[in-house]
Amino acid sequence: MKLYGAALSPYSARVVLAIRAKGLEIPLVDPPGGQKSAAFQAINPLGKTPVLDADGAHILESAVICEFLEDAFPKPALLPADPVARAAQRTVARLLDLYVLPPLLSLMAQGGTTQTGDGAASANRVADLTRGLDALEVVVDRGPLPAPSSGTLGLADCALAPTLIFLARFLPRYTPQDMLERRPALAALWTAYAAHPLVTPIAREMEDALEAFRQRRG
Repeated sequence: MKLYGAALSPYSARVVLAIRAKGLEIPLVDPPGGQKSAAFQAINPLGKTPVLDADGAHILESAVICEFLEDAFPKPALLPADPVARAAQRTVARLLDLYVLPPLLSLMAQGGTTQTGDGAASANRVADLTRGLDALEVVVDRGPLPAPSSGTLGLADCALAPTLIFLARFLPRYTPQDMLERRPALAALWTAYAAHPLVTPIAREMEDALEAFRQRRG
């Protein structure tokens, strides 16, 4: 098996974390011919990563890939046995995908709030991100998510950790706003993730990928 994706992508990083949490050896590789190539679009017509090549079967979408890994490799489990707790973990990932990552990535692609440009569009992205994070804070705090131990992560952690890396380490380069301020549940999770032995290598890999991206753009 191999995972087509990019180290900087929070969606790819989510799957990489799940792979490592399960102790699997699945390499992260570039899409064949590049993400926009005909060869890759034959694999995923949307031309989006990540895609898991599972012995010739192509599994699309990061959340689906993580669920596939949970089904195919049930030990160690990254979802709890209790159905309500499982739903809580899936809710966190769903909120991230629908309400947090889209405005966050759009804000960074636009250059944040410190660049000249469409101030109204930037303000709308910040407002959308704020609403998403406010909802996520309530859900995470109400859960609450189990504190990640040194050797384990849950599927919600795999989704949250890369997003919090973006919020805590990358977004401050684009906007002066501290998105974890006044969100103690998310801030506490970030503190745990920042020292976690599975997350710290991912953070370094994402930092390196961001620096390489910035150098390419000049």
